[in-house]
Order: sequence, then C-alpha cells, then structure tokens
Amino acid sequence: MRAAVLSGAGGRLETAVVDDPVPGPGQVVVRVTACGICGSDLHIAAVLGAPGTILGHEIAGVVEEVGVGVEDRWAPGTAVTARPFASCGTCAFCRAGRPDHCAEFHLLGLTRPGGFAERVALGADELYALPASLTGPEQALVEPLAVALHGLRRAGVDAGAPVAVLGAGPIGLAVTAWARALGAGPVVVSDPVAPRRSLARALGADVVVDPAGEDLAGACERAMGGAPPVVVECTGQPGLIDQAMQLAAVDGRIGVLGVCMVPDTFVPFTALHKELDLRFALYYDSRDFVDTLRALEDGSLVVDGLVTDVVGLDALPDTFAALSVRAETGKVVVTP
Repeated sequence: MRAAVLSGAGGRLETAVVDDPVPGPGQVVVRVTACGICGSDLHIAAVLGAPGTILGHEIAGVVEEVGVGVEDRWAPGTAVTARPFASCGTCAFCRAGRPDHCAEFHLLGLTRPGGFAERVALGADELYALPASLTGPEQALVEPLAVALHGLRRAGVDAGAPVAVLGAGPIGLAVTAWARALGAGPVVVSDPVAPRRSLARALGADVVVDPAGEDLAGACERAMGGAPPVVVECTGQPGLIDQAMQLAAVDGRIGVLGVCMVPDTFVPFTALHKELDLRFALYYDSRDFVDTLRALEDGSLVVDGLVTDVVGLDALPDTFAALSVRAETGKVVVTP
C-alpha cells in the first residue's frame, strides 16, 4: 500500500510503498478515508519520530478485514473512527476510562503505524462506529473535537459562562464550537490570522480579536462585563500562559490545551494574587469520545467549515512542510 513516512530529514515526509497491515488477534484493518493533520504530528515529526514512522492519529475509515476474536463485533464495510492509543486494559487508569495514562500507552502514529496511509491496523476495542449523518472529511474531526471537549470540562466551562479562547487553530476552533454547543458565552476568540478569526465567528464566537492590533482585555470587558472567568490557551506558544493569567478574572480558571515544546515562564504572583486555577488537558477519556459522537449525530455540535483543506498522499509532504513553518488554515485532512 502507499503511505507517507518520515524520511528522517528535518521532519520531512515522503510517499512510499510499504507492506499492507495484517489484522492480528483482536484487531481489524481499516481502509483510511480521512485522517486529520494535528499539531502533535508536527511536533512528533520534528522531535520524536524515527525515520519510516507513519504519522496520523485523527482517523476515520471503513472496516476492511477482521482478525481472530472480533468477527462478531465489527463487520467489513462499517464506517468507524478510532481512539488512537492502545493500553493494557486492566490497570486503574484503563478501568477508569483514561487509557492515555496507562504505563503501557502506545500512540497511533508514533509507536504504531498511523493513518497517513491507505490502510491501518487497529485494535477492535479502539473503534467507534461513525453516525451515518457524519460524512466526508468531517469524519476525521471526532478525535480533535474530543480533545476540545475534555479541555473545556477540565476548565469547568458551564452553560452561560463567558469564555476567552487564545488561538483559532484547529483546536481553538474546536473549543469554540464546543463552547457554543455547551451554551457558554459570550465567547471571545483571539487570533492574529484573519481567515481563522472568520472561521471562529462562523463556529460560534461572539467576538473575534486581532491581538496584534486590538485590546483583548478591553474586548472581553465590553462583551462580558468584566474579565473572563475562563480562559482557554490553544496555541502552545511561549508567553501565552502568562497572557492567560493576566487576562483572567479573580478566581478564574485557565485551561491549557496548547502543546508548548520549549521552556516557558510566567509570573506566579499573578496567579497567586487572583487565586487562579491552572489546569492542563491532554487527550480525553472515554466519555468525551462518546459524547462527541452523540453531539455530532444529534446536530447539537455544529462544525461546518472547520475542515478548510483536503489533500491526497501525493500533496501531503509539501502541505505538511508548509504547516510546520506557518499555519493559517482550519483543519487540514488527508484523504488517502
């Protein structure tokens, strides 16, 4: 089959022909129909990935083959998405629906071949059936939307609660869509890229701000009647946690979803003086994944326009390289 693999040269991808996956006991092989490019893929390529790695964990596809022991659970032709990590299944974290904290955690697209390929082998327990109403490239949105929901829950977002979102990249946009679906508001989104601000407004932001030329604190004051009780940092850029602390209200909560890979600093007294709660969020638990699928199926979560670009495997290396330098789009989805 064809796949895009890490070449080992500065995180560059190249297309290649690799062996077809074979389903082992308890596994299925899925023909990939859509796989989102995540910021984590860019980080893995630059820092963690070994040459030959097949990235991609935001997967949707169709069951093609089933292994021993799962013949009665997944039928060929079933449209599915996947929770992209394997674990032991028996430890306290796994039993609590939080396998991402298992000592035997393995991420798809890092320690296992991922979805930037025509086919991928997945554990039967990792699969979720996709609702018939979710079609096309949007099928790859389930995993990042679950990330956003988990982050908002960690930040304690409630219906009617004002929220400020720093960054309107794919995760910031997913947070914006979920904030609206949860009944939060007003929602103020800050991003320096005009097309992303437009996407944020379309997905439910009440106010969008260009932090390069506008007063974000003033915009929050006008929209919310005061400083935001919840700030969600979605960029991973150094200095943004400090900015979130300065922006937040007394007794405020800050959710950190952005993945910062370099040392960062903030002034602890800012958080101490305001008695802020700082909560980091990574991945999701089983409930977040199930609730995301349910909300997409019943239409309470609207994500129209979140996917802005669709590319094939041949265009993926150049697209990936461009995103590594500067990203100004919404979600980019690969359709192998």
